[in-house]
Amino acid sequence: MNPRDLFYPLLAALCYSTNPVMVKMGLRISNEPILGACIGMLASTVVYIVYFFGTGQASDLFKMPRWVGWYFALSGLFSTLGVFSFFAALQLIPAAIVAPLTAAAPLVTLTLSHFWLKEMERVSTYDVVGTVLIVLGVALLVS
Repeated sequence: MNPRDLFYPLLAALCYSTNPVMVKMGLRISNEPILGACIGMLASTVVYIVYFFGTGQASDLFKMPRWVGWYFALSGLFSTLGVFSFFAALQLIPAAIVAPLTAAAPLVTLTLSHFWLKEMERVSTYDVVGTVLIVLGVALLVS
C-alpha cells in the first residue's frame, strides 16, 4: 500500500470525528434529532448533486444497471437509519461515549465482508485481530 492511499481514509476519519461534536452542539440548541439528521442528509444531497454536475458525471448515474442501484438504495437506507440512530443517541448520552460505540462498526463490517464479499475481498488474520482490538478498545472506553 502506498502512503498516498491513506489520504482518503484519514480525511474520512477527520471528518467523521468532527460530526459528533457538531451534532451535540446543534442538539444543545434544538433538541430535535430527526430534524437535525434530515438537515444533515439534505446538505449531503446538495453536495453530491453539485459534485456530479460539476464534474460532468451526472449522466453516469443513469448508465448503471437498475439492479445495481438497489445496492446503493439499500446502502442509503441503512446510512439514513444509522444517522437517525446516531443523532438520537447524541440526544441521550455524551458524545464521548457515542463516538466510540459507533466505532465498533468494523466488527459488523468484517463479518459481513467475510460472508458477502468472499469473491472480492479476503479477510485476513490481521483484519480479525485489528477489529477485535478496536472492539476491546471500545469496551474499555465505555466501561
